[in-house]
Formats: sequence, C-alpha cells, structure tokens
Amino acid sequence: MKKFSTDITIIMLFLLVQFASAQKDRDNSLIVESGINLSLPVHIEMYRSHRLGIGVNLRVAEKISRRTDFGIRAEYDYRFTKKNHPAIPRESTVAERALYRNFSLFALKPSVQFNLNSHWCFGAESGVGYAISDEDPHIGLGFVSEFNGPTRFGSCSGIYLGKYLVKNKLNVSLNLTNYVSHAHAENTLGLKFVYCFNKGIVN
Repeated sequence: MKKFSTDITIIMLFLLVQFASAQKDRDNSLIVESGINLSLPVHIEMYRSHRLGIGVNLRVAEKISRRTDFGIRAEYDYRFTKKNHPAIPRESTVAERALYRNFSLFALKPSVQFNLNSHWCFGAESGVGYAISDEDPHIGLGFVSEFNGPTRFGSCSGIYLGKYLVKNKLNVSLNLTNYVSHAHAENTLGLKFVYCFNKGIVN
C-alpha cells in the first residue's frame, strides 16, 4: 500500500512538473512551487487515533494581477497512528482494525493567493480528496464510521497565511485544512515549507 501511494504521488508530481516546465518556456507569469507538509489533527475524532502527518505538495499558478495569482495544488499526505493505541485483537473486523492504521490522503485543489506585500501572502483552496487506509485499499478514513467503508472520495479545502524568506524564494505558511464527506469534517493544522522557483517580488 505504501509503495502504491508513493508511486502514484511520484507520477502525479512528475506530470505536473513537466506541464509547468513547458508552460514556463512560453509565459514568464507562471509560478511553480513545491515543498513539504507537516500537520497535526485538531478534530477530536482524528486526534483520538492519529498524530503527525507528513507530505509533499506542488502548486502551479498564473498571475492574474500584480498581487493575485490563481492556480492548482496537488498534494499528498501520509498520517501516522499514535504509538500508544490499544492492542487490536486478531478476531477484529477489517473496519475495527482500520481504526488504528496509517492512511494516505491525495488532494487536487484549485487555489487563489493574495500577495499582501513582498513578504506576506494569504490564500484559500478547495477541491477533491481521496483517502486510502493502510488496512485495506477499499477503506477511506478508518477512524470515522462514515468513512471506514467504500467511501474514499471527499472534498478538501483550506486557508493559509504565509511569509516569504530567503530572497523571496522560501515560503513558510500556517495552514488550516479539512476533508469533508457525508457531512463530517476532519480538520488539521500544520506548516508548509515551499520553495518558489520563479516567484516575482511584490512591493
């Protein structure tokens, strides 16, 4: 399962990089950025069973004005179960075992970013997410009763506030994100460390 998730992520990022590179040759208003995610659950149901999430992201965006750009972000996160979870009996069902299993979350989110000045930015994004439990590829988020069956698709959205460092190339942002399905939301709070390959300076 982990190998499958990793392979899909590599292929997705490779295709987006190829697209971005081709576009960049024709239009210098294109923005390409990529980095890593670190997050913790802030919703009580996820917090009971899981802790740290680590992932990668790639965003390709087009400047639509001097201070605004619109793009799309591809993201992959892998969330680890907490170490001191209860022992899982052998006779447990698949759904019961999935309660304390790591899971992967893929997301594809259109996004808009407002560059407040040369150092600060604010953004919002919303799109589709796809969750897969390590216990069974047919299970989504195993710790939520609505998700521990065949439901894997949901909506992903978030808001973030970031600051540019190191000659306007490194962006560190605080992100509040969620995954919603069956009217149930799971929220996370985390940091993104993103390198901006061709970010212009905004005064």
